[in-house]
Amino acid sequence: MKRATNRLCGWSAVLALTSVPLLSCSPAPRVRNVLIVSLDTVRADRLPAYGFRNIVTPALDRLAEEGTVFEAAFAAVPLTLPSHATLFTGLNPPRTGVRDNAGAPLDDRIETLAEIMKAQGVRTGAFVAASVLGRGRGVAQGFDTYSTGPAQSCRDTPQVRRSADAVVDDALEWLARDQDKPFFAWVHLYDAHRPYRLPGEYGRAYADPYVAAIAFEDSQIDRIMDHLRKTRVLDDTLVVVVGDHGESLGDHGEDSHGIFIYQETLRVPLILRGRNIPAGRIASTVRMADVMPTILDTFGWSATGFDGVSMLPLLRGDREDAPREVYAESLYPERFGWASLRSLRADRYKVIDAPRPELYDLESDAVEARNLFETQRTRGAAMLERLQILAGDKAPAASHPVDPALAARLAALGYVSRTADDTRAPAAPALDPKDVIGVFNQFTKASVDVADARLSPCVEPRLEAPPDIHEAQRRHDR
Repeated sequence: MKRATNRLCGWSAVLALTSVPLLSCSPAPRVRNVLIVSLDTVRADRLPAYGFRNIVTPALDRLAEEGTVFEAAFAAVPLTLPSHATLFTGLNPPRTGVRDNAGAPLDDRIETLAEIMKAQGVRTGAFVAASVLGRGRGVAQGFDTYSTGPAQSCRDTPQVRRSADAVVDDALEWLARDQDKPFFAWVHLYDAHRPYRLPGEYGRAYADPYVAAIAFEDSQIDRIMDHLRKTRVLDDTLVVVVGDHGESLGDHGEDSHGIFIYQETLRVPLILRGRNIPAGRIASTVRMADVMPTILDTFGWSATGFDGVSMLPLLRGDREDAPREVYAESLYPERFGWASLRSLRADRYKVIDAPRPELYDLESDAVEARNLFETQRTRGAAMLERLQILAGDKAPAASHPVDPALAARLAALGYVSRTADDTRAPAAPALDPKDVIGVFNQFTKASVDVADARLSPCVEPRLEAPPDIHEAQRRHDR
């Protein structure tokens, strides 16, 4: 059941819309609106705000200068749907039940940020760029408007993805309506996800299409910020820019994302701008699950019962008693018949539960190049024991049946959505993904090639599937 909580305390801007009396609580904040921009597949170290110099992102740079940059923000899973489920519930995947893009959707009994906002008379709108976040996947709960764009021209097939300019056009049209009411808007940008489809000028300006895609997204973020300034609501708006997960770009041998849970796919950009948000940088570790409690705390609402905790104490300069534990997982390998991965970061150390466990000292080895598990078995074993507690439910991601239409749309984005065929899957014990990442790279490349060549402009459920993963594995083994 949804949590029965009283979250009215402290939002004076909304009280005029309700008959609920102001309860005794923290001082009323002055922020009125919330805008979340989620950057799909954007790793933090490809932005100037995080030290990258080979790109121009004036909109994000200005947000970073006027707000707070969290230097060590981490996702809980390197996949779009489960990461957004965590963003909008404050719960990690074991509690949301959303373990990969094709598995179970977010249960409608779990309360979302949009539902809380809507219950207080706030108009809520979501503008989504990819079908992996389609209406039936659970994250639409609480949104008055949930736009994935118009249907394609052939047979009214839903769009697989749309570009940042189309998403922002949609969002700006919505923002221009009912300007007297407070709003909660979510804008999802997907251009940094392969296959890349960019306006020509960005392809000419940048040799790296991944970097070009981020620059293009920045230009569209600038359109949103310009609108908020011109309509004089920016200073009344809490702006949250957050990546849902990163991209390996060849690090640790993975070309894209979804399998490994190293820093390159988990460390994401996180920038907050708004009233009472100081300009500066915070080095303390924070998590995707901390975003929702922080927003609720900003409005003086209850921010308890989550896996995440509010970041407002950090923004005030308070010291935490202990570093936040960072839980992460990828159950996506199970769709190939391989072992799932889970990790725990506690202070400077990070352990990864795999057939060959891994332990890293992130203070001296930020790129996770030296596995210390064999030489520090006592520490590693203790962290694995704690990880098992956090992991909780171990329901396999591949156990949920997948709708054929969803499977086809996910295939267009390069994702496997079928449960591995037990008659062809590798025999137990499950393979360590480190040993077969080359197979995953081959499969993903082939899937992207299929998407580029055959899945435009429409996708249909009976579309031929991408190359078979088990055949690719047999070729790899030979």
